[in-house]
Amino acid sequence: MPSYDTFSNIYDSTVELVYKKYRSQVAEQLHLKPNAVVLDLACGTGPNHPHLLERMSGTGLIIAVDYSAGMIERARKKAQRNGWNNIVFIQQDANQLSLQDIENAVGRPVQIDSVVVTLGLSVIPNWQDVFAATFGLLVPGGRYVIFDIHTTHWVPQTWLVKVLAQADTYRQSWKALEACSEDFTFEYLPGSAHVHGGRPFVAVGQKPAV
Repeated sequence: MPSYDTFSNIYDSTVELVYKKYRSQVAEQLHLKPNAVVLDLACGTGPNHPHLLERMSGTGLIIAVDYSAGMIERARKKAQRNGWNNIVFIQQDANQLSLQDIENAVGRPVQIDSVVVTLGLSVIPNWQDVFAATFGLLVPGGRYVIFDIHTTHWVPQTWLVKVLAQADTYRQSWKALEACSEDFTFEYLPGSAHVHGGRPFVAVGQKPAV
């Protein structure tokens, strides 16, 4: 995704300034424990990673996946600077991601305890397929958390987000999660459509036990 490769150079100093205040709250929804394995889908430059690691007491494993080579490279350099050695980076189309791909990258069998996708399902073209595939990777009882923007009324920022981020913020991605999970919750978070192009939300669901 060439546009996101370029976008990666300015993401942390522009867009992330708007969204960084939500990262801790989103990570909290995963209910992470030490030694957990969490899939960070559409990981971008890695802004979730310090919050995820904090909630795992620095242990566990983060599997960071993004289609953009530029985003992955930024995230990898950030991890190296901070000495985060328990993050595995995979630059791949999420639609083609399999457990075998993850285990090949990690070098051992793994079980995915949690999935978090922030500002991703509004961008990924075939997001329904990607959601279904990544929800399927979860262990029974695993938690899936979506943070994104939902637009009900157009404002100028809606157009800007569509152009810059190639995002469709009219998608109601949480409904796919609601349809297949237990203990589903949905919440709009504080934020102005004139800043975000819509309303920030977090949706959480748990994969049913077999």
